[in-house]
Amino acid sequence: MQKLFKLVVAGIFALSICVHADDSTLKEIVVASGSTSVPNSYIVNGKHTGHEVDIWNEISKKTGLKVKFITGEFNTLFGYLDSGKADTVGNTITINQKRLDKYDFSEPYAYIPEKLVVQPEREDIKKLKDIEGLTCGYSAGSNGGNLFEQIAKKQNIKINLVSYDSSELLAEAFRRHKVDVMIFSAGETAFKIKNGYLKARMAEENVTLGLKAYPFVKNNERSKKLREIVTKAIQEMKADGTLTKIYEKWYGMDFSNEPKDAKLIK
Repeated sequence: MQKLFKLVVAGIFALSICVHADDSTLKEIVVASGSTSVPNSYIVNGKHTGHEVDIWNEISKKTGLKVKFITGEFNTLFGYLDSGKADTVGNTITINQKRLDKYDFSEPYAYIPEKLVVQPEREDIKKLKDIEGLTCGYSAGSNGGNLFEQIAKKQNIKINLVSYDSSELLAEAFRRHKVDVMIFSAGETAFKIKNGYLKARMAEENVTLGLKAYPFVKNNERSKKLREIVTKAIQEMKADGTLTKIYEKWYGMDFSNEPKDAKLIK
């Protein structure tokens, strides 16, 4: 198993032996979450919805914590966490080494492949190497830029990498054919294509498998206790099938268990 996965497992094991069922001094958790990240966390007709909302509602039921959301564009979410305005980020955050260096994570609550998303007519793009010379777009603050750089390095190819300030601007650039390739999770992409939010196709080869978890600031006692409580709730939700039901509702497939052929980010 790769180094990153070992680090994540070690951290979760340490949590599992000191988890509290509850902490009476902790009544609320503030979660920074997306306002336009369909279907993770988004606002429609003034209502905050998405599978993250469903997950946090269940965490609240299991822990007694009152969940308060702060919503914004993706590139603002970690700013809320770093400034102390939020306790964690709930927007299907992928664990990677840069984030592990800065944050402690809860147990992963989803294992979702990342996919190349291309224009529907581009049947020639099937593998990672096929994006050579193409314009690859990602939203600022997301893991997309990091993944594109990894692909270019590992495949020894050149790509034109372009950053956009929000997922909406990226999607608009893609619709106008200013962007050839994006990287999104398989779940998010399947949802958007199925529901008419996105006209695209997914390339056959997976980019990687993303471990999704909740980040908490390091060296902070409140954050440590909240992370323990949230991790315990996630473990219970995996065991009793709650997470499976939420994923099947939103995607028609289950992302709550790690695939046997997992290919994790180093």
